[in-house]
Amino acid sequence: MSGPTSSPPAPGPRPPKVPRPQPLRRAESPLLTALVARAAVDPAALTEFLAGAELPLIEPTGEPGTRLVTFCWHDSAAEQVLLFANRITDETRLAETLLHRHPGTDLWSLSIVMESDWRASYSFLVQRPGEPAPWRADGDQVRIRAALDRGLPDPGNPARCRNRAGVEQSVVSLPDAPAQPWLSRRPGVPQGILLAASLPGGRDGWSWQAAGSVPSGAPLLLVLDGEVWTGPQDLPSTLDNLVADGALPPCRALLVASGGREHRWAELGDDGTSYLVDEVLPWLRERDWLPTDPGRVAVIGQSLGGLTALRLGLRHPDLCGVVLSQSASLWLDDLSTELAHLDPDRSPRIHLAHGTQEWVLAPPHRALTTRLHAAHLDLHPVEINGGHDYAWWRGTLADALAWAFGPR
Repeated sequence: MSGPTSSPPAPGPRPPKVPRPQPLRRAESPLLTALVARAAVDPAALTEFLAGAELPLIEPTGEPGTRLVTFCWHDSAAEQVLLFANRITDETRLAETLLHRHPGTDLWSLSIVMESDWRASYSFLVQRPGEPAPWRADGDQVRIRAALDRGLPDPGNPARCRNRAGVEQSVVSLPDAPAQPWLSRRPGVPQGILLAASLPGGRDGWSWQAAGSVPSGAPLLLVLDGEVWTGPQDLPSTLDNLVADGALPPCRALLVASGGREHRWAELGDDGTSYLVDEVLPWLRERDWLPTDPGRVAVIGQSLGGLTALRLGLRHPDLCGVVLSQSASLWLDDLSTELAHLDPDRSPRIHLAHGTQEWVLAPPHRALTTRLHAAHLDLHPVEINGGHDYAWWRGTLADALAWAFGPR
């Protein structure tokens, strides 16, 4: 991936490391307890069960709206096994998500009580004999983020998702988690045209337009972190499905690459809108892709990209009238400057989503929701029982597009 020709700017600040406010509710699985007891008499029972089981195990708790979720790892050589579930694992309290080995077996497990609409990506980190724990560095420092590139998906769970780096992880979705009907490519659905594009400043990009005829003035989607949404996440297939179902009209999208990890931090963390306003939007106008109606232009972003999307829409509603934001990095900026200069008669429509497990981001999202409601914006706030996670971002983005441009 190419980026700006100059040297990458120095990285900006990083999110605060704040401990999870509530401990996890660990419990014991009745199903697994009975299985381990049976395996003491019939050792083959355990292997036979795991060979056909759908993991993680999901059991009722007796409490309405909750489920008992049991993560299992079958491994005779492991010294320790750590579950990394997005925003469930707390780097400051790793013992909470270490699996327990059942005596006399090769089975490791961890059972937690969760609300029945939870969805998250997860993987396992395994310490082997004679090796240090992969989640710790010299001096016993936690380095779990670096270790995640070597995390292992759950072999008993076919549901998968890739993180930003493209590493495959498993996904747990409890029964009441929101449906995600538009994710996967469907046979017979016409495919739009996806082409690589060289954007101003040498930045990588990709243009997409729906199959068939796309009229002038059709909605334009300005997608940040384009290398993610054309790589680890298949946004073009989602767009094809939305258009085929009539949930989104024929439209166009420009997916803008971040320019690399450190450049992304420096650019999006500091401002992020200048490149879009000064270079990308004029580039689109020259190609007759930019609608004259700003209500037909949506900017889409997650995390730092979500913050940039909000800044762009609030500062320039005359250019971009729709903001689709997931898990915006509001720890970095509460947008007071933008809100102080907001004109309620010229303001964007905003779909504002965050995860309830994002204990750093949930409070500022709720505060921003209150302030945007007070300013009488067209706002659709959404709280998802999940973390900072493509496992739900990819589905909620489709819902946001349907909200923005679908039939009313």
